[in-house]
Amino acid sequence: MQQAIFLDIALFFPGLLSGLIGLLVGGANIQLPGSLVQLSTDAIFFTLIAAIVYSSVSSLLGIEPNKIPLISKAVDDRMPSIDMFDITPEGRIIPRPRDEEKNEDDEKKND
Repeated sequence: MQQAIFLDIALFFPGLLSGLIGLLVGGANIQLPGSLVQLSTDAIFFTLIAAIVYSSVSSLLGIEPNKIPLISKAVDDRMPSIDMFDITPEGRIIPRPRDEEKNEDDEKKND
């Protein structure tokens, strides 16, 4: 689900950028070639179709669709895993301190 959100955001920005360029160029009375506009729109569309086909086929084959460049890495970095938590003797699950927090705690203990 997070990959879908990240992909939606990633495909939103090229569309936004092309719209802003169109406004700026239109305000300056410069005509962009129709083939350039069509090429950029087609690139965004085919990127979306490729991601949808890849995700659908992977899901149908029972494989996790986590090979989309940049998007999958960003999602994996944000997803919680069991390694991020400690279990107390009472059975409570608490988050582990991050590496930066450990370094700060160690510095405070040494002072």
